[in-house]
Amino acid sequence: MEIHHIGYLVKKIDKAVKVFLDMGYEKQSEKTYDEYRDADIIFMKKDGYVVELVSPVSKDSIVSGLIKKYGNSPYHICYKVTDMEEAIKDFREKGFVLFEEPHEAVAIDSNPVAFLMHPYMGMAEIVEINA
Repeated sequence: MEIHHIGYLVKKIDKAVKVFLDMGYEKQSEKTYDEYRDADIIFMKKDGYVVELVSPVSKDSIVSGLIKKYGNSPYHICYKVTDMEEAIKDFREKGFVLFEEPHEAVAIDSNPVAFLMHPYMGMAEIVEINA
């Protein structure tokens, strides 16, 4: 299982992008609005590491509560998988709980993603990529 990216909450995505660029990151994508999450998303890359900046667009965004609790900070690791059902089963066997069923992620070429939580590790995302 390969890491796809680290999810990073930001309050103001355009200002955060500028800081990440100043720190030597490059844009890996353009800003994308994710209607399901009601959030803006952009991928940045540096030294082989990919960071997904996620910023709520409104107080109704799925990530609004997280940004209130954690502020600007990393909040999940995303892993590439080739079989979503098998990966969910494997994560559950490792003590993770599925809290968001698989759905399309427009910022990741509309590939399906799911979110899981572990009491000692925190949040993990899995993205099914078969290419």
